Amino acid sequence: MDEAANSNSASSKEGASGGWHEMLRGGDRVLIRPIHKDDVEMERRFIEALSPQSRRFRFLDTLNSPSDALLEKLTTLNPLTDVAYVAVVEDGAREFEVGVARFSTQADGKDCEFAVTVLDAWQNKGLGTLLMKYLIVAAQKLGIEKMHSSDLEDNNLMRKFAAHLQLDHQRDPDDTTQVLYSVDLRSPPLHLAAASAS
Repeated sequence: MDEAANSNSASSKEGASGGWHEMLRGGDRVLIRPIHKDDVEMERRFIEALSPQSRRFRFLDTLNSPSDALLEKLTTLNPLTDVAYVAVVEDGAREFEVGVARFSTQADGKDCEFAVTVLDAWQNKGLGTLLMKYLIVAAQKLGIEKMHSSDLEDNNLMRKFAAHLQLDHQRDPDDTTQVLYSVDLRSPPLHLAAASAS
């Protein structure tokens, strides 16, 4: 993988249309690329395809279908502060979104809030970990020193994901229903440091 992200995956290959082809556990192939402002309808279909629980965990609230305002926010990014990658399955000229990862930089430019969401049927294939590694490389290139996420306390999938990535965690002092997860990019866990440096 080249300048957008680095991983230890030997399967990564830059696509002709931009982005990187990756092979997941089990042999499924996806294209990981930056999100575009014309991905609005694809992003809408992705959110609506999530289970009610996954939507609740992602948006910290019940949500059946995203508003136009939310979709515009999710797909129209400020290149100075925001980064987002989608994982898509290609079917001819059509793309089907199966995962998305993003971060938004805080005011000091040294911290960012991240989110990783994977379609329920595509979980436990290593896609979330792969997307997180893309985010980490992008954050390091922007000089960001810390990444954090605030998630519901009963989000067991995030708890397992954070444990797998060896993220720090603590109960949110301002909201006991949430947990704060973070990673210090100046001294990340060895497996993440190796992935971003390779």
